[in-house]
Amino acid sequence: MQTETTKHPQEQIVATFDCDGVAVDLVEWTDTIWCGKIGYAANHSDEPDVGKIMGGFIALDVPNSAVNGRLERGWDVCMSVNYLSKERPNGVMIGFLVDTERQPEGFDTRRVPAAQYMRIQMSDETAKALGREPFKGGIPPYEWIGEHTAPRFGYKYGDDTLPVFEYYYYDSEKKKHTMSYLYVPVAKATPDTSESTSTN
Repeated sequence: MQTETTKHPQEQIVATFDCDGVAVDLVEWTDTIWCGKIGYAANHSDEPDVGKIMGGFIALDVPNSAVNGRLERGWDVCMSVNYLSKERPNGVMIGFLVDTERQPEGFDTRRVPAAQYMRIQMSDETAKALGREPFKGGIPPYEWIGEHTAPRFGYKYGDDTLPVFEYYYYDSEKKKHTMSYLYVPVAKATPDTSESTSTN
């Protein structure tokens, strides 16, 4: 199993747990700004048109555009918005971390408040260790953390207005993504909430 890990500019690793041989990091994020392209579903039940959003992102021609304050090279994000709630339309943002909302025309920005997340490496090895099906694209497997992992360590899903992140590193020499992480917002569970999971 891969043991690569990374620390992004906005995060501090608070603790690392062992979940069936899989490293799960609890991290604290500062307030962040993301830049790219975002789109939402037309209602509270459908999925957004991810192909259209990706097409819009590609059309921005990021490598040749005058993006302001990009903080990481090689790292991109697919942000799933409102997937932890059925009260708002699902949205997807494809983009990257920046330090300013002042961006060229055509770019969307989204500010995310400080919060705690659990992160896990997305790989076939991780899926096997957790007894889950490998992730092959589509809606991120946030249940890997929110329903399988977090309760074992006294945590639960966090604020449902916070997004779920898929964080990818593109290796320009290998011309492929070589690292991918899933981040899910979490909060400390109350004793009553975690009691039902303590015997699992």
